[in-house]
Amino acid sequence: MTAQQNIKTRYDDIKNIILTDFLGVETERTLPAREIWKDQPTVVIVIRRPGCQFCREEARIFDSNRELIEQRMSLKMVCIVHEKEGSDIFQKDFWHGKVYHDQDKGFYKALGGGQLRTGGWGQLIRPSFWVNFARNKKSGVKGNFEGDGSILGGLLVLRAGEGGIAYEHIENVWGDIARADKVLKACSSVTGVSLSEDAIAQAQQDHQQLHQKMQDSSHAKGQADASGSACGPASPPATTSA
Repeated sequence: MTAQQNIKTRYDDIKNIILTDFLGVETERTLPAREIWKDQPTVVIVIRRPGCQFCREEARIFDSNRELIEQRMSLKMVCIVHEKEGSDIFQKDFWHGKVYHDQDKGFYKALGGGQLRTGGWGQLIRPSFWVNFARNKKSGVKGNFEGDGSILGGLLVLRAGEGGIAYEHIENVWGDIARADKVLKACSSVTGVSLSEDAIAQAQQDHQQLHQKMQDSSHAKGQADASGSACGPASPPATTSA
């Protein structure tokens, strides 16, 4: 249950992180992170890289639940990036919501207890990575090698104001994305808006069915370099397509 989760990330480590609002605005502006959730609980997805196929897959999953999370339960949803490259395509084609730039990687450090957590190519020997990779291949969501995808991210559900962190998912392996049903339960707990078990189960089922839906997407069909669908560092070994 969400209420019993042992939250490792310290709220004090994230509330004053300076973010930049830079997409879809006439003039970039900076703001402390706590301003985002000061009046409204918020789902914060901390992604590794806008071009990462796993990050795009996760964004698409939660974007598909946007009406339920934002309209029915009245939460915000935002994404955090540590580099701007590719963020415009990520927002336009996969997320359709606010994206903030975390130049100093404050969220990424906070998720690691004050230290950046990174995943190198040694992740390729971990069985869980290949499970995630197989899942992503079925989704049809492609990526690229642009930028640094070595820094691991996660997902947080924040209560409004100074209420702190209600739920966290910390990415330990590339493609280790948060489960839709667990996030929805956390959102329900934070807002007090009840969701039926059927609705929660349906969200997780839709999470799984997204893979099939994405088979026919423009990104599944239209990208010429299928082997370039990557999540990791910008310069992968020539022998891998991960």
